[in-house]
Amino acid sequence: MSGESTVMPPRKLHDADVVYLYDGSFEGFLCCVFESFAQHEIPFAVWTPQRETATLYPVRDIETDSARAQRVFSALGRKLGRETEYLVSRDFLSGQEDKELLLIRFLHLAFALGPGTVRRMGHPDVAPLYEMKKSLDWEVDKFQGFVRFEEHDGMLSAVIHPKNYILPLLRGHFCSRFPEESFMIYDAVHQAVLLYQEHKAQLLELAAPLELPPPSAREQELQALWKQFYDTLEIKARHNEKGRMTHCPRRFWQDMVEMR
Repeated sequence: MSGESTVMPPRKLHDADVVYLYDGSFEGFLCCVFESFAQHEIPFAVWTPQRETATLYPVRDIETDSARAQRVFSALGRKLGRETEYLVSRDFLSGQEDKELLLIRFLHLAFALGPGTVRRMGHPDVAPLYEMKKSLDWEVDKFQGFVRFEEHDGMLSAVIHPKNYILPLLRGHFCSRFPEESFMIYDAVHQAVLLYQEHKAQLLELAAPLELPPPSAREQELQALWKQFYDTLEIKARHNEKGRMTHCPRRFWQDMVEMR
């Protein structure tokens, strides 16, 4: 044998016939990122138990490890910059089914090319992140105006049906808008609640759907007055149903008192 050492070539990134299964948390997702980089692979899919379906591909359980997740998250800001850290964290709230896979593909590209990758909006692995952010920003903006509260035993309560998990993004707006009130916003799609009491906000994940009690007689009177105001305000001769649905899409109507 010669005395020269053998240098192994670096492993190439490849598409793997494997499905990652994780718990759905952001920490769990970061552990999926760690696994993808450790194995130099892009998984076929990344699922949560709620999205798990039958597949011919092997399924690999990705355990949530806080230390490993923190290691990945620290690298986002340190090596890729705060802009990338912010975009990845925000897009994780997207309701798009393949968001994890899109984020993993982007991160492989970003760590290979550096911090400026996040501004390559025309790149096929970067553009989907801005589409997810656009959807999130649009929905947050709409719900800031379309959330309708009812009073139940001294607490303001509202129900929403968003496509994205936007409660963390609504927290600042409503806590600053009603600083002296007690209120809750129930996300019926993601089974989560934003609860604000005694100047403290909490995000709670629920194990079962939440059933709110019917509004009191006084609350029904106030709702009737609001509906009357809404109907009176409209100029009937200029009614434009298409225009109304453009500014207030029909999927919001089920949670708006004046549209029921």
